[in-house]
Amino acid sequence: MASFSPLLLFLLVSLSALLISPSQAATACPSTKFKNNKVFANCTVLSALDSHLYYSYNASNSSLAVAFVAAPSKPGGWIAWAINPTGTKMSGAQAIVAYTKEDGTPTIKTLNITSYTILTPGKLAFDFWDTSAELNNGNLTIFATVKVPEKAETVNQVWQVGPGINKTTGYLERHEFGPQNLAAYGPLSLVANGTNTTSGKSGAPLRIGDGGHVAMASSSSSSSVANYLNIAALISLTVILLISPAHSLTCTSQSFTNKKLYSQCADLPTLSSYLHWSYDTANSTLAVVFVAPPAKPAGWIAWAINPTGTGMEGAQTLVAYKTASGAMAVKTFNISGYTGDSIVPGKLDFEVWDTAAEASGDVFRLFAKMKVKTGQVNHVWQVGPSVSNAGFPAKHAFEEGNLQAKGTLTVTGTNAGVGATTGADPKMKNRNIHGILNAVSWGFLFPLGIIIARYMRVFPSADPAWFYLHVSCQLSAYAIGVAGWATGLKLGRGEYMNHRNIGITLFAFATVQMFALFLRPAKDHKYRLFWNIYHHSIGYAILILSIVNVFKGLDILNPAKQWKSTYIIILAVLGGIAVLLEAVTWIVVLKRRSSESTKP
Repeated sequence: MASFSPLLLFLLVSLSALLISPSQAATACPSTKFKNNKVFANCTVLSALDSHLYYSYNASNSSLAVAFVAAPSKPGGWIAWAINPTGTKMSGAQAIVAYTKEDGTPTIKTLNITSYTILTPGKLAFDFWDTSAELNNGNLTIFATVKVPEKAETVNQVWQVGPGINKTTGYLERHEFGPQNLAAYGPLSLVANGTNTTSGKSGAPLRIGDGGHVAMASSSSSSSVANYLNIAALISLTVILLISPAHSLTCTSQSFTNKKLYSQCADLPTLSSYLHWSYDTANSTLAVVFVAPPAKPAGWIAWAINPTGTGMEGAQTLVAYKTASGAMAVKTFNISGYTGDSIVPGKLDFEVWDTAAEASGDVFRLFAKMKVKTGQVNHVWQVGPSVSNAGFPAKHAFEEGNLQAKGTLTVTGTNAGVGATTGADPKMKNRNIHGILNAVSWGFLFPLGIIIARYMRVFPSADPAWFYLHVSCQLSAYAIGVAGWATGLKLGRGEYMNHRNIGITLFAFATVQMFALFLRPAKDHKYRLFWNIYHHSIGYAILILSIVNVFKGLDILNPAKQWKSTYIIILAVLGGIAVLLEAVTWIVVLKRRSSESTKP
Protein backbone atom coordinates (compact mmCIF):
# COMPACT_ATOMS: atom_id res chain seq x y z
CA MET A 1 0.00 0.00 0.00
CA ALA A 2 1.37 3.43 -0.89
CA SER A 3 0.41 6.95 0.03
CA PHE A 4 1.62 10.33 -1.19
CA SER A 5 3.94 12.01 1.28
CA PRO A 6 3.75 15.77 1.88
CA LEU A 7 7.12 16.13 0.13
CA LEU A 8 5.88 14.46 -3.03
CA LEU A 9 2.67 16.46 -2.92
CA PHE A 10 4.77 19.63 -2.63
CA LEU A 11 6.86 18.59 -5.64
CA LEU A 12 3.80 17.83 -7.76
CA VAL A 13 2.19 21.14 -6.83
CA SER A 14 5.46 22.92 -7.57
CA LEU A 15 5.64 21.22 -10.96
CA SER A 16 2.06 22.22 -11.74
CA ALA A 17 2.81 25.81 -10.75
CA LEU A 18 5.83 25.87 -13.06
CA LEU A 19 3.72 24.48 -15.90
CA ILE A 20 0.97 27.04 -15.48
CA SER A 21 3.16 30.07 -14.80
CA PRO A 22 3.61 32.23 -17.89
CA SER A 23 7.09 33.33 -16.86
CA GLN A 24 9.40 30.55 -15.80
CA ALA A 25 12.33 32.38 -14.29
CA ALA A 26 10.90 35.70 -13.29
CA THR A 27 13.07 37.54 -10.84
CA ALA A 28 12.89 41.09 -9.57
CA CYS A 29 14.80 43.75 -11.47
CA PRO A 30 17.98 44.66 -9.62
CA SER A 31 18.01 47.97 -7.84
CA THR A 32 20.16 50.14 -10.12
CA LYS A 33 21.29 53.72 -9.77
CA PHE A 34 22.49 55.13 -13.04
CA LYS A 35 25.40 57.54 -13.22
CA ASN A 36 23.20 60.14 -14.98
CA ASN A 37 20.64 59.81 -12.14
CA LYS A 38 17.85 58.88 -14.52
CA VAL A 39 14.89 57.01 -13.04
CA PHE A 40 12.23 54.90 -14.76
CA ALA A 41 8.70 53.88 -13.85
CA ASN A 42 8.95 50.23 -14.89
CA CYS A 43 11.46 47.48 -15.45
CA THR A 44 11.43 44.03 -17.01
CA VAL A 45 13.77 41.10 -16.58
CA LEU A 46 14.33 39.99 -20.16
CA SER A 47 14.17 36.30 -20.90
CA ALA A 48 17.66 35.91 -22.34
CA LEU A 49 21.25 37.13 -22.08
CA ASP A 50 20.94 38.16 -18.42
CA SER A 51 19.65 41.57 -19.46
CA HIS A 52 17.18 44.13 -18.10
CA LEU A 53 15.09 46.91 -19.53
CA TYR A 54 14.05 49.97 -17.50
CA TYR A 55 11.43 52.15 -19.15
CA SER A 56 8.87 54.92 -18.78
CA TYR A 57 6.05 55.52 -21.25
CA ASN A 58 4.53 58.97 -21.74
CA ALA A 59 1.12 58.50 -23.34
CA SER A 60 0.64 62.25 -23.85
CA ASN A 61 3.34 62.40 -26.54
CA SER A 62 3.75 58.66 -27.28
CA SER A 63 7.38 58.63 -26.17
CA LEU A 64 9.21 55.71 -24.60
CA ALA A 65 12.29 56.37 -22.49
CA VAL A 66 14.45 53.26 -21.98
CA ALA A 67 17.61 52.05 -20.33
CA PHE A 68 18.79 48.67 -21.64
CA VAL A 69 21.37 46.99 -19.41
CA ALA A 70 23.48 43.98 -20.44
CA ALA A 71 27.05 42.72 -20.46
CA PRO A 72 28.82 42.30 -23.83
CA SER A 73 29.76 38.70 -24.59
CA LYS A 74 33.43 39.72 -24.24
CA PRO A 75 35.20 42.75 -22.77
CA GLY A 76 35.22 45.46 -25.41
CA GLY A 77 32.13 44.02 -27.05
CA TRP A 78 28.76 45.57 -27.85
CA ILE A 79 25.11 45.42 -26.79
CA ALA A 80 22.05 46.30 -28.86
CA TRP A 81 18.37 47.00 -28.26
CA ALA A 82 15.81 47.54 -31.01
CA ILE A 83 12.16 48.08 -31.80
CA ASN A 84 10.76 46.34 -34.85
CA PRO A 85 7.76 48.26 -36.22
CA THR A 86 7.07 45.75 -39.00
CA GLY A 87 7.77 42.32 -37.52
CA THR A 88 8.86 40.35 -34.49
CA LYS A 89 12.43 39.50 -35.43
CA MET A 90 15.55 41.36 -36.52
CA SER A 91 14.52 41.99 -40.13
CA GLY A 92 13.04 45.48 -40.01
CA ALA A 93 14.45 46.22 -36.55
CA GLN A 94 15.50 49.77 -35.71
CA ALA A 95 18.52 49.15 -33.49
CA ILE A 96 20.50 51.21 -31.00
CA VAL A 97 23.98 49.81 -30.32
CA ALA A 98 26.35 50.67 -27.47
CA TYR A 99 30.06 49.83 -27.36
CA THR A 100 33.28 51.30 -26.00
CA LYS A 101 35.81 53.18 -28.09
CA GLU A 102 39.51 52.36 -27.95
CA ASP A 103 39.93 54.94 -25.18
CA GLY A 104 37.23 53.15 -23.14
CA THR A 105 34.51 55.76 -23.67
CA PRO A 106 31.02 54.33 -24.18
CA THR A 107 29.32 55.46 -27.39
CA ILE A 108 26.09 54.93 -29.36
CA LYS A 109 25.41 53.92 -32.96
CA THR A 110 22.02 53.44 -34.68
CA LEU A 111 21.36 50.81 -37.32
CA ASN A 112 18.37 50.56 -39.66
CA ILE A 113 18.03 46.89 -40.53
CA THR A 114 15.78 47.00 -43.58
CA SER A 115 16.24 43.33 -44.49
CA TYR A 116 18.30 40.31 -43.61
CA THR A 117 21.02 41.39 -46.05
CA ILE A 118 21.17 45.14 -45.40
CA LEU A 119 22.29 46.87 -42.20
CA THR A 120 22.57 50.63 -42.60
CA PRO A 121 24.05 53.00 -40.01
CA GLY A 122 22.06 56.21 -39.69
CA LYS A 123 18.57 57.42 -38.90
CA LEU A 124 15.86 55.10 -37.71
CA ALA A 125 12.32 54.74 -39.02
CA PHE A 126 11.00 56.71 -36.05
CA ASP A 127 12.15 59.76 -34.11
CA PHE A 128 14.66 59.20 -31.29
CA TRP A 129 16.61 61.50 -28.98
CA ASP A 130 18.59 61.68 -25.73
CA THR A 131 20.78 58.72 -26.71
CA SER A 132 23.79 57.96 -24.54
CA ALA A 133 25.63 55.05 -22.97
CA GLU A 134 27.50 54.27 -19.79
CA LEU A 135 29.76 51.49 -18.54
CA ASN A 136 29.44 50.19 -15.00
CA ASN A 137 31.07 47.02 -13.56
CA GLY A 138 31.32 45.39 -16.97
CA ASN A 139 27.71 46.18 -17.94
CA LEU A 140 26.87 48.58 -20.73
CA THR A 141 23.68 50.64 -20.57
CA ILE A 142 21.89 52.18 -23.54
CA PHE A 143 19.80 55.28 -22.80
CA ALA A 144 17.35 56.54 -25.39
CA THR A 145 13.93 58.06 -25.87
CA VAL A 146 11.96 56.93 -28.92
CA LYS A 147 8.68 57.83 -30.56
CA VAL A 148 6.23 54.94 -30.70
CA PRO A 149 2.91 54.75 -32.59
CA GLU A 150 0.12 56.71 -30.96
CA LYS A 151 -2.07 54.63 -28.60
CA ALA A 152 0.22 51.62 -29.01
CA GLU A 153 -0.10 49.11 -26.16
CA THR A 154 2.89 46.92 -27.07
CA VAL A 155 5.98 47.08 -29.23
CA ASN A 156 8.14 44.25 -30.54
CA GLN A 157 11.62 44.47 -29.05
CA VAL A 158 14.83 42.66 -29.95
CA TRP A 159 18.08 42.65 -28.03
CA GLN A 160 21.55 41.17 -28.52
CA VAL A 161 25.15 41.16 -27.28
CA GLY A 162 28.36 40.68 -29.25
CA PRO A 163 32.12 40.22 -28.79
CA GLY A 164 33.62 43.34 -30.33
CA ILE A 165 33.96 45.93 -33.10
CA ASN A 166 36.03 45.44 -36.25
CA LYS A 167 38.73 48.12 -35.92
CA THR A 168 39.20 48.37 -39.68
CA THR A 169 35.59 48.59 -40.88
CA GLY A 170 33.85 49.69 -37.71
CA TYR A 171 31.25 46.96 -38.16
CA LEU A 172 29.92 44.86 -35.30
CA GLU A 173 31.53 41.47 -34.94
CA ARG A 174 29.15 38.56 -35.24
CA HIS A 175 27.37 37.44 -32.06
CA GLU A 176 27.14 33.85 -30.84
CA PHE A 177 24.32 31.52 -31.88
CA GLY A 178 23.56 29.93 -28.51
CA PRO A 179 20.01 29.36 -27.23
CA GLN A 180 20.11 32.62 -25.27
CA ASN A 181 21.08 34.66 -28.35
CA LEU A 182 18.46 32.98 -30.50
CA ALA A 183 15.67 33.67 -28.02
CA ALA A 184 16.43 37.37 -27.46
CA TYR A 185 13.21 38.98 -28.65
CA GLY A 186 9.62 39.41 -27.52
CA PRO A 187 6.83 41.92 -26.93
CA LEU A 188 7.11 44.82 -24.47
CA SER A 189 3.89 46.02 -22.85
CA LEU A 190 3.71 49.79 -22.61
CA VAL A 191 0.63 49.88 -20.41
CA ALA A 192 1.96 47.60 -17.63
CA ASN A 193 2.95 49.14 -14.33
CA GLY A 194 5.63 47.91 -11.96
CA THR A 195 7.96 45.04 -12.61
CA ASN A 196 7.14 42.54 -15.29
CA THR A 197 8.92 39.92 -17.28
CA THR A 198 9.17 39.53 -21.04
CA SER A 199 9.63 36.08 -22.50
CA GLY A 200 11.38 35.42 -25.78
CA LYS A 201 9.50 34.16 -28.80
CA SER A 202 10.15 31.14 -30.92
CA GLY A 203 12.10 31.78 -34.06
CA ALA A 204 15.57 32.79 -35.11
CA PRO A 205 16.89 36.31 -34.71
CA LEU A 206 19.44 38.12 -36.78
CA ARG A 207 23.06 37.15 -37.15
CA ILE A 208 25.06 40.32 -37.32
CA GLY A 209 28.14 39.67 -39.45
CA ASP A 210 31.20 41.45 -40.72
CA GLY A 211 30.72 43.94 -43.51
CA GLY A 212 27.40 45.17 -42.22
CA HIS A 213 25.51 42.19 -43.59
CA VAL A 214 23.26 39.88 -41.66
CA ALA A 215 22.18 36.26 -42.08
CA MET A 216 19.23 34.41 -40.61
CA ALA A 217 20.25 31.92 -37.92
CA SER A 218 19.46 28.38 -38.95
CA SER A 219 18.79 27.07 -35.46
CA SER A 220 15.36 27.43 -33.92
CA SER A 221 15.15 29.50 -30.75
CA SER A 222 15.36 27.91 -27.33
CA SER A 223 14.18 28.87 -23.88
CA SER A 224 16.62 29.30 -21.06
CA VAL A 225 18.73 26.20 -20.49
CA ALA A 226 18.52 26.82 -16.77
CA ASN A 227 14.71 26.69 -16.92
CA TYR A 228 14.83 23.38 -18.75
CA LEU A 229 17.25 21.86 -16.27
CA ASN A 230 15.10 22.99 -13.34
CA ILE A 231 12.00 21.35 -14.82
CA ALA A 232 13.88 18.16 -15.73
CA ALA A 233 15.35 17.95 -12.22
CA LEU A 234 11.93 18.40 -10.62
CA ILE A 235 10.37 15.70 -12.83
CA SER A 236 13.27 13.33 -12.13
CA LEU A 237 13.06 13.89 -8.36
CA THR A 238 9.32 13.27 -8.41
CA VAL A 239 9.80 10.01 -10.33
CA ILE A 240 12.55 8.90 -7.92
CA LEU A 241 10.25 9.50 -4.96
CA LEU A 242 7.47 7.56 -6.64
CA ILE A 243 9.77 4.57 -7.13
CA SER A 244 11.63 4.79 -3.82
CA PRO A 245 10.71 2.09 -1.31
CA ALA A 246 11.08 4.66 1.44
CA HIS A 247 8.09 6.44 -0.01
CA SER A 248 5.77 3.51 0.69
CA LEU A 249 3.73 3.31 3.87
CA THR A 250 5.62 1.02 6.25
CA CYS A 251 4.60 -1.03 9.27
CA THR A 252 6.37 1.39 11.61
CA SER A 253 3.81 4.10 10.82
CA GLN A 254 0.80 2.00 11.82
CA SER A 255 -1.12 2.09 15.12
CA PHE A 256 -4.18 0.26 16.43
CA THR A 257 -7.41 1.38 18.09
CA ASN A 258 -6.89 -1.02 21.00
CA LYS A 259 -3.56 0.74 21.74
CA LYS A 260 -1.64 -2.56 21.68
CA LEU A 261 2.10 -2.33 21.07
CA TYR A 262 4.42 -4.87 19.46
CA SER A 263 8.19 -5.10 19.54
CA GLN A 264 8.70 -6.12 15.88
CA CYS A 265 7.05 -5.53 12.53
CA ALA A 266 7.66 -6.39 8.88
CA ASP A 267 6.36 -5.21 5.50
CA LEU A 268 5.32 -8.43 3.81
CA PRO A 269 6.42 -8.73 0.16
CA THR A 270 2.98 -9.31 -1.40
CA LEU A 271 -0.67 -8.30 -1.14
CA SER A 272 0.16 -4.91 0.48
CA SER A 273 0.21 -6.57 3.87
CA TYR A 274 2.07 -6.15 7.17
CA LEU A 275 2.82 -8.20 10.27
CA HIS A 276 3.42 -6.93 13.81
CA TRP A 277 4.51 -9.32 16.57
CA SER A 278 5.97 -9.75 20.03
CA TYR A 279 7.41 -12.97 21.44
CA ASP A 280 7.51 -13.83 25.13
CA THR A 281 10.23 -16.43 25.66
CA ALA A 282 9.11 -17.06 29.25
CA ASN A 283 5.88 -18.75 28.16
CA SER A 284 6.57 -19.28 24.40
CA THR A 285 3.76 -16.92 23.42
CA LEU A 286 3.63 -15.18 20.07
CA ALA A 287 1.28 -12.17 19.84
CA VAL A 288 0.59 -11.04 16.26
CA VAL A 289 -1.35 -8.48 14.23
CA PHE A 290 -1.79 -9.16 10.52
CA VAL A 291 -2.83 -6.11 8.48
CA ALA A 292 -4.06 -6.26 4.86
CA PRO A 293 -6.86 -5.03 2.60
CA PRO A 294 -9.30 -7.77 1.49
CA ALA A 295 -9.58 -8.41 -2.25
CA LYS A 296 -13.05 -6.80 -2.17
CA PRO A 297 -14.91 -4.80 0.54
CA ALA A 298 -16.89 -7.86 1.65
CA GLY A 299 -13.86 -10.13 1.48
CA TRP A 300 -11.53 -11.74 3.99
CA ILE A 301 -7.90 -11.78 5.13
CA ALA A 302 -5.98 -14.75 6.55
CA TRP A 303 -2.69 -15.43 8.30
CA ALA A 304 -1.35 -18.87 9.14
CA ILE A 305 1.56 -20.82 10.56
CA ASN A 306 2.46 -24.03 8.74
CA PRO A 307 4.21 -26.50 11.09
CA THR A 308 4.73 -29.09 8.32
CA GLY A 309 5.48 -27.20 5.11
CA THR A 310 5.96 -23.83 3.35
CA GLY A 311 2.70 -23.48 1.41
CA MET A 312 -1.02 -23.58 2.12
CA GLU A 313 -1.29 -27.33 2.64
CA GLY A 314 -0.93 -28.01 6.36
CA ALA A 315 -1.43 -24.33 7.32
CA GLN A 316 -3.10 -23.57 10.64
CA THR A 317 -5.09 -20.51 9.64
CA LEU A 318 -6.85 -17.55 11.22
CA VAL A 319 -9.38 -15.76 8.99
CA ALA A 320 -10.88 -12.30 9.66
CA TYR A 321 -13.98 -11.02 7.84
CA LYS A 322 -16.95 -8.72 8.24
CA THR A 323 -20.31 -10.33 9.05
CA ALA A 324 -23.65 -9.36 7.53
CA SER A 325 -24.31 -7.12 10.54
CA GLY A 326 -21.06 -5.25 9.92
CA ALA A 327 -19.24 -6.69 12.95
CA MET A 328 -15.77 -8.17 12.52
CA ALA A 329 -15.31 -11.89 13.21
CA VAL A 330 -12.39 -14.36 13.38
CA LYS A 331 -12.49 -18.06 12.49
CA THR A 332 -9.80 -20.73 12.54
CA PHE A 333 -9.27 -23.32 9.80
CA ASN A 334 -7.11 -26.40 9.62
CA ILE A 335 -6.11 -26.71 5.96
CA SER A 336 -5.05 -30.28 5.27
CA GLY A 337 -5.23 -30.08 1.46
CA TYR A 338 -6.12 -27.95 -1.55
CA THR A 339 -9.72 -29.09 -2.04
CA GLY A 340 -12.79 -27.56 -0.42
CA ASP A 341 -13.45 -30.49 1.91
CA SER A 342 -9.85 -30.25 3.17
CA ILE A 343 -10.48 -26.75 4.61
CA VAL A 344 -12.04 -27.56 7.96
CA PRO A 345 -13.20 -25.00 10.55
CA GLY A 346 -12.13 -25.85 14.04
CA LYS A 347 -9.25 -25.98 16.47
CA LEU A 348 -5.67 -25.58 15.32
CA ASP A 349 -2.68 -27.82 16.09
CA PHE A 350 -1.50 -25.29 18.67
CA GLU A 351 -3.18 -23.17 21.30
CA VAL A 352 -4.74 -19.86 20.12
CA TRP A 353 -6.45 -17.20 22.25
CA ASP A 354 -7.34 -13.48 22.37
CA THR A 355 -8.46 -13.54 18.75
CA ALA A 356 -10.07 -10.33 17.47
CA ALA A 357 -10.38 -8.22 14.34
CA GLU A 358 -11.06 -4.64 13.39
CA ALA A 359 -11.61 -2.67 10.20
CA SER A 360 -10.07 0.70 9.42
CA GLY A 361 -11.05 2.17 6.08
CA ASP A 362 -10.54 -0.61 3.54
CA VAL A 363 -7.96 -2.43 5.69
CA PHE A 364 -8.67 -5.35 8.05
CA ARG A 365 -6.56 -6.16 11.13
CA LEU A 366 -6.37 -9.64 12.65
CA PHE A 367 -5.20 -10.00 16.28
CA ALA A 368 -4.20 -13.27 18.00
CA LYS A 369 -1.92 -14.94 20.52
CA MET A 370 -0.60 -18.49 20.15
CA LYS A 371 1.88 -21.01 21.55
CA VAL A 372 5.05 -21.17 19.46
CA LYS A 373 7.96 -23.16 20.87
CA THR A 374 10.45 -22.58 18.05
CA GLY A 375 12.33 -19.41 17.16
CA GLN A 376 11.45 -19.61 13.47
CA VAL A 377 8.19 -20.57 11.74
CA ASN A 378 6.84 -20.83 8.21
CA HIS A 379 3.97 -18.43 7.76
CA VAL A 380 1.42 -17.95 4.99
CA TRP A 381 -1.00 -15.10 4.33
CA GLN A 382 -3.82 -14.48 1.89
CA VAL A 383 -6.78 -12.25 0.95
CA GLY A 384 -10.06 -13.16 -0.69
CA PRO A 385 -13.17 -11.58 -2.26
CA SER A 386 -16.13 -12.74 -0.15
CA VAL A 387 -17.47 -14.92 2.66
CA SER A 388 -20.56 -17.14 2.59
CA ASN A 389 -23.43 -16.68 5.05
CA ALA A 390 -21.99 -19.59 7.03
CA GLY A 391 -18.67 -17.81 7.34
CA PHE A 392 -16.78 -19.92 4.77
CA PRO A 393 -14.20 -17.94 2.73
CA ALA A 394 -14.59 -17.88 -1.06
CA LYS A 395 -11.67 -18.90 -3.27
CA HIS A 396 -8.90 -16.31 -3.55
CA ALA A 397 -7.28 -15.19 -6.81
CA PHE A 398 -4.27 -17.04 -8.20
CA GLU A 399 -2.22 -14.07 -9.33
CA GLU A 400 1.52 -13.86 -8.69
CA GLY A 401 1.01 -11.92 -5.46
CA ASN A 402 -1.33 -14.56 -4.07
CA LEU A 403 0.92 -17.44 -5.04
CA GLN A 404 3.98 -15.85 -3.42
CA ALA A 405 2.26 -14.99 -0.11
CA LYS A 406 4.50 -17.16 2.05
CA GLY A 407 7.81 -16.92 3.89
CA THR A 408 9.84 -17.56 7.02
CA LEU A 409 9.32 -15.57 10.21
CA THR A 410 12.06 -15.32 12.81
CA VAL A 411 10.42 -14.46 16.12
CA THR A 412 13.38 -14.40 18.52
CA GLY A 413 17.04 -13.47 18.67
CA THR A 414 19.05 -10.66 17.14
CA ASN A 415 17.71 -11.45 13.67
CA ALA A 416 14.07 -10.99 14.64
CA GLY A 417 12.48 -8.66 12.16
CA VAL A 418 15.53 -8.69 9.85
CA GLY A 419 14.58 -10.61 6.75
CA ALA A 420 11.52 -11.76 8.65
CA THR A 421 9.83 -12.87 5.48
CA THR A 422 11.27 -14.55 2.42
CA GLY A 423 9.89 -16.08 -0.70
CA ALA A 424 9.39 -12.85 -2.64
CA ASP A 425 9.63 -13.71 -6.32
CA PRO A 426 12.03 -11.55 -8.41
CA LYS A 427 9.44 -11.71 -11.18
CA MET A 428 6.90 -10.06 -8.90
CA LYS A 429 9.41 -7.35 -8.06
CA ASN A 430 10.00 -6.75 -11.78
CA ARG A 431 6.27 -6.52 -12.32
CA ASN A 432 6.01 -3.85 -9.66
CA ILE A 433 8.89 -1.89 -11.21
CA HIS A 434 7.27 -2.29 -14.62
CA GLY A 435 3.96 -1.01 -13.26
CA ILE A 436 5.41 2.04 -11.50
CA LEU A 437 7.56 3.11 -14.47
CA ASN A 438 4.66 2.85 -16.90
CA ALA A 439 2.12 4.51 -14.61
CA VAL A 440 4.46 7.49 -14.18
CA SER A 441 5.37 7.76 -17.87
CA TRP A 442 2.38 6.69 -19.98
CA GLY A 443 -0.20 7.31 -17.27
CA PHE A 444 0.92 10.71 -15.96
CA LEU A 445 3.72 12.50 -17.85
CA PHE A 446 2.30 11.93 -21.35
CA PRO A 447 -1.17 13.31 -20.45
CA LEU A 448 0.50 16.19 -18.61
CA GLY A 449 2.57 17.03 -21.69
CA ILE A 450 -0.54 17.05 -23.86
CA ILE A 451 -2.29 19.45 -21.48
CA ILE A 452 0.73 21.78 -21.62
CA ALA A 453 0.76 21.83 -25.42
CA ARG A 454 -3.00 22.24 -25.85
CA TYR A 455 -3.61 25.05 -23.39
CA MET A 456 -0.43 26.98 -22.61
CA ARG A 457 0.26 27.83 -26.25
CA VAL A 458 -2.85 30.05 -26.32
CA PHE A 459 -1.16 32.58 -24.06
CA PRO A 460 1.50 34.69 -25.84
CA SER A 461 3.42 35.20 -22.60
CA ALA A 462 3.93 31.42 -22.34
CA ASP A 463 5.65 31.20 -25.73
CA PRO A 464 8.14 29.50 -26.16
CA ALA A 465 8.14 28.19 -22.58
CA TRP A 466 5.16 25.93 -23.32
CA PHE A 467 7.00 24.26 -26.20
CA TYR A 468 10.08 23.38 -24.18
CA LEU A 469 8.01 22.24 -21.22
CA HIS A 470 5.99 20.05 -23.58
CA VAL A 471 9.12 18.59 -25.15
CA SER A 472 10.88 17.99 -21.81
CA CYS A 473 7.77 16.34 -20.37
CA GLN A 474 7.28 14.04 -23.38
CA LEU A 475 10.97 13.14 -23.66
CA SER A 476 11.05 12.28 -19.95
CA ALA A 477 7.89 10.21 -20.38
CA TYR A 478 9.35 8.40 -23.38
CA ALA A 479 12.64 7.61 -21.60
CA ILE A 480 10.86 6.26 -18.51
CA GLY A 481 8.26 4.51 -20.69
CA VAL A 482 10.94 2.71 -22.71
CA ALA A 483 12.46 1.41 -19.46
CA GLY A 484 9.02 0.20 -18.34
CA TRP A 485 8.35 -1.35 -21.76
CA ALA A 486 11.69 -3.18 -21.67
CA THR A 487 10.93 -4.66 -18.24
CA GLY A 488 7.58 -5.80 -19.63
CA LEU A 489 9.28 -7.66 -22.47
CA LYS A 490 11.68 -9.24 -19.98
CA LEU A 491 8.81 -10.56 -17.87
CA GLY A 492 7.95 -13.17 -20.47
CA ARG A 493 5.68 -14.01 -23.35
CA GLY A 494 2.27 -15.53 -23.73
CA GLU A 495 0.73 -13.85 -20.66
CA TYR A 496 -1.80 -11.03 -20.62
CA MET A 497 -1.70 -10.63 -24.39
CA ASN A 498 -4.10 -7.66 -24.59
CA HIS A 499 -1.98 -5.69 -22.11
CA ARG A 500 1.19 -6.72 -23.92
CA ASN A 501 -0.11 -5.83 -27.40
CA ILE A 502 -1.32 -2.40 -26.27
CA GLY A 503 2.11 -1.82 -24.71
CA ILE A 504 3.89 -2.68 -27.96
CA THR A 505 1.52 -0.40 -29.88
CA LEU A 506 2.16 2.42 -27.42
CA PHE A 507 5.92 2.04 -27.80
CA ALA A 508 5.61 2.12 -31.60
CA PHE A 509 3.36 5.21 -31.54
CA ALA A 510 5.59 7.01 -29.05
CA THR A 511 8.71 6.26 -31.11
CA VAL A 512 7.03 7.67 -34.22
CA GLN A 513 5.92 10.66 -32.15
CA MET A 514 9.51 11.39 -31.14
CA PHE A 515 10.33 11.96 -34.82
CA ALA A 516 7.82 14.82 -34.80
CA LEU A 517 10.40 16.90 -32.95
CA PHE A 518 12.88 16.51 -35.81
CA LEU A 519 10.38 16.63 -38.68
CA ARG A 520 8.55 19.74 -37.44
CA PRO A 521 8.18 22.20 -40.37
CA ALA A 522 7.87 25.97 -39.98
CA LYS A 523 4.41 27.32 -39.11
CA ASP A 524 3.92 28.74 -42.58
CA HIS A 525 5.24 25.66 -44.42
CA LYS A 526 2.84 23.98 -46.84
CA TYR A 527 3.26 20.64 -45.07
CA ARG A 528 2.59 22.01 -41.56
CA LEU A 529 -1.13 21.07 -41.76
CA PHE A 530 -0.26 17.43 -42.47
CA TRP A 531 2.32 17.43 -39.67
CA ASN A 532 -0.31 18.76 -37.27
CA ILE A 533 -2.74 16.00 -38.23
CA TYR A 534 -0.10 13.32 -37.77
CA HIS A 535 1.26 14.74 -34.50
CA HIS A 536 -2.12 15.37 -32.88
CA SER A 537 -3.70 12.08 -33.99
CA ILE A 538 -0.88 9.94 -32.65
CA GLY A 539 -0.71 12.05 -29.48
CA TYR A 540 -4.37 11.53 -28.61
CA ALA A 541 -4.13 7.84 -29.52
CA ILE A 542 -1.25 7.51 -27.04
CA LEU A 543 -3.31 9.34 -24.41
CA ILE A 544 -6.26 6.95 -24.69
CA LEU A 545 -4.23 3.75 -24.99
CA SER A 546 -1.97 4.79 -22.09
CA ILE A 547 -4.82 5.24 -19.64
CA VAL A 548 -6.51 2.03 -20.76
CA ASN A 549 -3.30 0.03 -20.38
CA VAL A 550 -2.48 1.47 -16.95
CA PHE A 551 -5.83 0.22 -15.68
CA LYS A 552 -5.23 -3.17 -17.33
CA GLY A 553 -1.88 -3.31 -15.55
CA LEU A 554 -3.47 -2.45 -12.22
CA ASP A 555 -5.96 -5.26 -12.70
CA ILE A 556 -3.10 -7.68 -13.40
CA LEU A 557 -0.95 -6.61 -10.43
CA ASN A 558 -4.00 -6.42 -8.16
CA PRO A 559 -2.33 -4.05 -5.67
CA ALA A 560 -4.03 -2.41 -2.71
CA LYS A 561 -7.00 -0.28 -3.69
CA GLN A 562 -5.13 2.86 -2.71
CA TRP A 563 -2.96 2.52 -5.83
CA LYS A 564 -5.90 2.50 -8.21
CA SER A 565 -7.72 5.15 -6.18
CA THR A 566 -4.66 7.38 -6.23
CA TYR A 567 -4.33 7.05 -9.99
CA ILE A 568 -8.02 7.79 -10.46
CA ILE A 569 -7.60 10.92 -8.33
CA ILE A 570 -4.59 12.00 -10.43
CA LEU A 571 -6.60 11.52 -13.64
CA ALA A 572 -9.52 13.42 -12.13
CA VAL A 573 -7.26 16.33 -11.20
CA LEU A 574 -5.69 16.40 -14.67
CA GLY A 575 -9.14 16.14 -16.22
CA GLY A 576 -10.47 18.97 -14.05
CA ILE A 577 -7.52 21.17 -14.98
CA ALA A 578 -8.08 20.34 -18.66
CA VAL A 579 -11.79 21.22 -18.49
CA LEU A 580 -11.04 24.51 -16.72
CA LEU A 581 -8.30 25.45 -19.18
CA GLU A 582 -10.51 24.44 -22.11
CA ALA A 583 -13.10 26.99 -21.01
CA VAL A 584 -10.51 29.67 -20.26
CA THR A 585 -8.64 29.25 -23.53
CA TRP A 586 -11.84 29.32 -25.59
CA ILE A 587 -12.80 32.59 -23.91
CA VAL A 588 -9.35 34.01 -24.66
CA VAL A 589 -9.46 32.88 -28.29
CA LEU A 590 -12.99 34.18 -28.90
CA LYS A 591 -12.14 37.56 -27.36
CA ARG A 592 -9.01 37.75 -29.47
CA ARG A 593 -10.95 36.96 -32.65
CA SER A 594 -13.61 39.50 -31.75
CA SER A 595 -10.95 42.14 -31.15
CA GLU A 596 -9.24 41.40 -34.45
CA SER A 597 -12.52 41.49 -36.39
CA THR A 598 -13.34 44.98 -35.09
CA LYS A 599 -10.01 46.47 -36.12
CA PRO A 600 -10.26 48.76 -39.19
